[in-house]
This record gives sequence, structure tokens and C-alpha cells, in this order.
Amino acid sequence: MASPQIDVDEIVETLEQIRQRGHSAHTVFQDWVNLMLFALQRRDDPYLEIVDDYRTRGDMDHPEGKRSVDLFSKAFGQLQERMVATDADVLGAAYEEYGMSSDAFGQHFTPHTVCEMMAEIAGVAGESETHGRQTVLDPACGSGRMLLVAGRKQPDALFFGQDKDPLCARMTALNCCFLNLDAYVIQGDSLTVEFQQAWQTSYSALGGSVRELDEEEVSELREWVTDAFENTVEDGTQSRATERAGSEDRTTPVTASVPSEQASLGAFESSD
Repeated sequence: MASPQIDVDEIVETLEQIRQRGHSAHTVFQDWVNLMLFALQRRDDPYLEIVDDYRTRGDMDHPEGKRSVDLFSKAFGQLQERMVATDADVLGAAYEEYGMSSDAFGQHFTPHTVCEMMAEIAGVAGESETHGRQTVLDPACGSGRMLLVAGRKQPDALFFGQDKDPLCARMTALNCCFLNLDAYVIQGDSLTVEFQQAWQTSYSALGGSVRELDEEEVSELREWVTDAFENTVEDGTQSRATERAGSEDRTTPVTASVPSEQASLGAFESSD
């Protein structure tokens, strides 16, 4: 179940209105995540491709504010409101709660309290307790909950999250963007060092930004992560789940600039 301190009923109710128009729950949630990710990257073509799937004659007969695209936007707003109120992984909680009625979801994420404990055990320290920049790695990140907890403790760190589930990787990218973290999120199996897709999120004073890396950048990132991991093992500083390591002596991977786009409701504006 969703974490008890996180009320996601409004979000689930809004998404349920879309599902009742003839869509599966998993498709609705997956499309919602993709719409948010594409909107924040200003990627109009894939965004509109998803929107067109919902623009059936019956759906467009609904008044403005009640169409599926409007409900997706409403759920985005509700998500942001709950994140501001709780400073927690609301997106992951919504996934768990909304997916209870569907076998297509099948993921249950580590409770927030356990993430807090694991971050403490792994040695993620507060800003005033560190010298140099920390690197925090979660090789099976789920919705990115562990990274969010670590990000609250050490927001200036560089974060790496990886998960073989495409939807989980996208949720992590969104969460890192919402929390305004410098992070790389990889979709692929960490055990086989498989990198299928990757996203970079970047901090700015105006709010987080996110962009998908191209194939060359993904290859460069894979090489950097592999070298960094091998160096960590050789130094004998590997941690079991979340890794802490100084990164001042390493070149940051994929340094292309990311346009700053605040994660705001305006990202969901669309034309009829």
C-alpha cells in the first residue's frame, strides 16, 4: 500500500476518471508519466502523439476542464501540491495505490522510513558534515525514493539511479527533476551494466530541468559509470546499496547544458 502519511486519493480519483472512459489503469498511469516527462522536456511530437490517443469524439465532447488531457494536467497539479506538502515520493505512492486494482503494475517500493534508515547507514551526510561533493548511487532505484531521501540530506550531491523497469526509470527522472537534483537516471539492468535509455536532471535557481540523453551520451555515461565503479571497488570503498564517494578528482559525465524549465503547471499547456 501507499505510505500512510501520503494521501494520494485525489490523484487516484482524477486518473480513475480517465480510466473509466475505456482505458486500462496501467496505460493511463504510464501515459501520465510520459506526458509529464515530455512536457517538461518541451518534446511536442511524442507529447501530442499520446494526447491524440485520447482525443476520441466522445472525449472531446466533454467540456473544457473535463477532457482527458485536462484531467492529466489536473493530476499533475495535484501531484505537485502533495509533494510540496509532504516532501516525499508522492508519485511512487500514487503508483502503488492506483495499481492495487491491476496486476499490470506489480511493484512495491521501499517505505520512506526504511529509506531514511538506509541512507543513514550508507553514510549520506548533511551539507555541513562533508568536504567536497558526494556521489550517491542506487542501482535498483524503483521510483527514486532512496535518492529523494538522500537528496534532502545532501542536495548538492551528484545522484545516479538505475532500474530495468522503463516506467520506474521515468518516475525517478521526474522525481529528481521535481526535487531539483543534479542526477543521471538510467533505464537498464545494473547487474549486466545494460544502459538502454538515460536522463539527466539539473539544478537551477528556477527549478529542476530534465532531458533525455542521445545514444552517444548514453554510451559516454556508461563508460564513466563503469570506470567509476571499478575505481571504487579497487579502493575498497564500495557500499552495498547506496554508494558514497568523493568525485572531485573525476570528470563529470555528459556535461552538455540543460535549458532551465521550472517544473510547473505551464508545462502541460496544450492546444485543442
